This record gives sequence, structure tokens and C-alpha cells, in this order.
Amino acid sequence: MKKRIFLFGYSDFPRGSAKANYIQYLSQALKEAEYEVYVISNINEEFRLQMKDGHLVYKGIKIIPFNITNIRILRRLQFQYFLGHILVNILKKYHITREDIVLVYSGDLDVNREILKYKRKIGFKTVNIVVEWSDSSYFDSKQREKRYNIYLEHFLPQHDLIFPISSYIEKYLIRNRCKSMLLPIMADTLEYPVGEKAFNKIKFIFPGNGLMKDAIEVVIKSFSQLTFQEKERVELHLCGIKEEKVKNLLSPHEYESLKDILVVHKWMHYEELIELYQSMHFLILVREEKQMTLANFPSKVPEVMCYGVIPIASRVGDYTKYYLDDNVNSLILDGCSIDLCLEIIRKALSLTQEELLELSFNARKCAENKFDYRNWVGKIHYALESLD
Repeated sequence: MKKRIFLFGYSDFPRGSAKANYIQYLSQALKEAEYEVYVISNINEEFRLQMKDGHLVYKGIKIIPFNITNIRILRRLQFQYFLGHILVNILKKYHITREDIVLVYSGDLDVNREILKYKRKIGFKTVNIVVEWSDSSYFDSKQREKRYNIYLEHFLPQHDLIFPISSYIEKYLIRNRCKSMLLPIMADTLEYPVGEKAFNKIKFIFPGNGLMKDAIEVVIKSFSQLTFQEKERVELHLCGIKEEKVKNLLSPHEYESLKDILVVHKWMHYEELIELYQSMHFLILVREEKQMTLANFPSKVPEVMCYGVIPIASRVGDYTKYYLDDNVNSLILDGCSIDLCLEIIRKALSLTQEELLELSFNARKCAENKFDYRNWVGKIHYALESLD
């Protein structure tokens, strides 16, 4: 009989967030390792999910809907005080035993406290997934920061195993307080075809909201400083950021010089997003070096490399340390300034079509050999089975 794994993450599953993608690839790896996987999450209404054996199913993964009210005041209360209770009640309905494993993709204090309390009663194993290490600038209140720090200091070490997304988290946050297995964001390189790229324009994509980690201002100001001749060869595509925000970051002159090469995408269905990735040449991800960027592992890096998109990235974090190879499968810059960013954009534009295709081929190979979830099945299985 297969061992059951319950994986909780409030993620708009499937495909509604980077978190949902992480959960999908981890679930697929767990299925391949012969576990019976249940994902406990709210549902992304964009997808029409099948029903099989009494469960909603996506790619063979069973989903247990985790419903939260849409009434704002009640929703806030549920998030702050009752998420853990709701999750424990779901596990009770499934008659969880000491043979089962619960994976918690959440830094929520209430969720971790209640799961660990119930674990002490039943005896099942728990794993916490840590993909961020937020500093005080992230929080909008002292209370939220305090709750987060209580989770980190008191509840995180009580789990049987931690999956940190980066070596920075493993080394400086987890230290030797508990057992851990480094697990980056994964990918599925067989899910969609690579696609073919046209070369009438060299297309750059900047994904994300530009709020906390990515230096959006540096990127767009760098592109605004390209010459007229350079701009004739370029398109800059932005996802997850509104044109109004772009205008607010630029002077009127800078915006005028940029608007003809700028494509600001509104919300897209996931299939449309894939089509966009398939047509792109470069991902541009410029970041300052600080705790949040050192700890993070941006999901867009392996996601777009599946389609032969070449990352242009600041040297910060595990992806540039262990996975990206400058001038082989990526272009790396040391820093986060407009001058450096402009220089590396020009370097990208100087590549011949043959050089660009070689970098693109190698980016895809990196996704296949390093990030595809199939490469991680054995390691994940070993880490979980060693909990017994």
C-alpha cells in the first residue's frame, strides 16, 4: 500500500502562482516516487479539473479544496487565526495515521503550530518548505513580523525535515537546528514544446511585480538609454506590472524614449503565457544583493529555460552560483546598476544568431539536466524515507 503525503499550500492551484508551480512539480516528483499525493489548496478557477474517485485531479494529483470565505473581514480572521484549525480538520477527515507525511508550504504561525500540535498526538512526520527569508522591510506591521519570527525561531525547528529552497536559507537560517534537504524550484521540461523563435526583433522579458526583489527601475531605465538603432532591434515585455507603475518610475522623456519598444502584458491564461515564453530570447532579472534575494530562488529562471530562454541575471543566489554558467547558458552581471545592465543588454544584442541559438540550446539543456523534477525523485524519496 502506498504511503500517503498531504501537501498543504494556499496557492491558487494549479498554475495560479509560483507557489502553485512549485507544488505541482514537487507533487509530480512524489508521485513518481510511488507516494499517494493529496494537494490541499484553494482552486484556480481558470482550470476545469476532472473528478476521479471522488477527488478533483490535475495531472494525476488529487486535490482537496481548501476554501476560505470571500468576505474580507472574515477572510482576514481566518488567515490570521483559523488556517491551522481548518487544515487539521481536513486531515482528521482523511483519518491521518502515523504512517502518513504532511508537507507544509507555509510560514504561517497558526498553520505550523496546529499541525505540530496534532502531529504530537498522532505521530505522523512533518516537512516544512521554506522558499523565502523575509526581513523587517517586508512586513506592514510589527505584529506580523513578530508572528513570523516566532514561527522561524520556535516552530520551524520542530519539523522532522525542512526543504529549504536555497543554500543561504540552509546555512544561515536552518543551521544545524533540524534535518534539511536543499531543494530548488523544479520544472517539467516535457510538459510543453520548446517552440521556435523569430529573429526580426530580439525579445527580452521581465516577469514579476517589481515590488520586493527585482530592480524593475534599473531594467527599464537601461532600455530607455539604448540608441535609436539599438531600439529598432529590441522588444521589452513586462508581465505582472502595470504600465502606470512604469510611467511613475520614469521621467516623461525616458518614457517617450521607451514606449515604442515596450509591451506591457495584462493578465494572461497560462497557455498564453507559455506561448509568450516560447517566443522570447532573454529573461532579464536584475537584483540587489540582500537577505531576501540571497535566500530566494526565482521560479521564472527554470520555467523560461524550458523554452530555451536565456537568463540575464545579477550574480546573487544559488541559481547563478550552481546552475547558470556565464556565456554558456546565460549572461551574468556583477551588480545591479543601470550602467552594468545597459552594458549586458548591449552584449546580448551583439551576439550573432548562431551564438544566441547555442546559448538558448544550453539553457534548455540546463533545465533538462538540473531542474526537471525527474532528476530529484530519488533524492526526495531518500530524504523522506530516512525520517522513519
